[in-house]
Amino acid sequence: MINNSWGKFTVRGSEDVEKRITEIVKEVALIIESQIHQNRFTALIMLGGYGRGEGGVVIIDGKEYPHNNFDFLLITKKLNKKKQNDLKKKIYPKFLPLNRRIKTQIDLGFVNASNLKHTANRIIWYDMRFGHKTIVGDENFVPSLKRFRLQTIPKWDARNLLVNRGTLMIINELLLKKKNPDNDVRKLIIKHINKAIIGYGDALLFFLDDYNWSYVEKQKRMQNRNDVSEDFKKIYDEAMEFRFQPKYENYINCDYIRWMEELKSHFEYIHKYCEAQHFGKPEIDWNEYLEIAFKQAFFERSPSVREFLKKLINIFENKKYHGKGSFLCKLGFKTSDSSGVLAILFPLIAYDLTNKNFMEVTTNFLQSPSTSIEDLRRSYIKTWMQYRDNSLLALLHKYKIYLDSGR
Repeated sequence: MINNSWGKFTVRGSEDVEKRITEIVKEVALIIESQIHQNRFTALIMLGGYGRGEGGVVIIDGKEYPHNNFDFLLITKKLNKKKQNDLKKKIYPKFLPLNRRIKTQIDLGFVNASNLKHTANRIIWYDMRFGHKTIVGDENFVPSLKRFRLQTIPKWDARNLLVNRGTLMIINELLLKKKNPDNDVRKLIIKHINKAIIGYGDALLFFLDDYNWSYVEKQKRMQNRNDVSEDFKKIYDEAMEFRFQPKYENYINCDYIRWMEELKSHFEYIHKYCEAQHFGKPEIDWNEYLEIAFKQAFFERSPSVREFLKKLINIFENKKYHGKGSFLCKLGFKTSDSSGVLAILFPLIAYDLTNKNFMEVTTNFLQSPSTSIEDLRRSYIKTWMQYRDNSLLALLHKYKIYLDSGR
């Protein structure tokens, strides 16, 4: 049964757009209920900005429209991966007319209720527990997942949040290779930059012990900090306002290359601060970073049988450490999965570092054809798609971004 006590979906939206979003959510719920029996799922929940009640609204020709994608999660009962994929194939075609009409995207994920009760604590699950709306089903299930607490989120997960958002800047570098980018490309670049600013700011708040699931609360907390530069506080505040009510016209004619260069110094400083807190060091020197980071990667996962087996399996992945490092550093590299290695190598590409050993390890892991920053960026995104986000391929095709250096 559909629950109608959802409250607001946006921060800045009018009653008119709230009603429009409510109708969209009802339509999504009806589509999903028509494709799966109520006994096969625990709840359909809404995540992201609208799930928090903090979604974005864009004004076009004086009329308000939802700006963000609509993120839903169907919490199923004992559906294996094949059945979940089959269900997804049935449901997604039903969304197509709705997507065309609302000019944004309906995203639907699947997870079994039993898995949620035992999965490791991460920022994504903490955010979900406190920042969601139950659309259909058991309203008490997600709030009951008390193991998803801020205090027990591993530090490397917060670091990975920063890397995830920072990767958008690398994608922007590839987008900016296009001559005379049209407005769609410009808008994507603007969106990526603002997402990256928020991601770095969120990671900083986490390592300052001031993180919160709510965007509105994080915006307030950042402004109340006296240990964050006024420049970055202003940048973060503007990015949050963009999230709530984007005004692309304020950025459409920007010098994006200069803007990104100015942000890079903020981002690098925040990244080094976060990793220093992560490793318990007074500061981080990129020249020593691989040695420290891979040693930490070996020791920091929980000492459970499952984690031990994962590390053992990772050793047999076809990846070699090409560069200088201690035995423990190389062991940390070998026992990390490729996704974890990628997060540690990210700074070299993100901040154009020139350390010879860092370059050698990164170039070989990414199988980059050269050490040029352009080849490293393309190789990084190829590897990112392989291990972190294969949905990125559709975006690259749409904007005609080619990852082969000859194109």
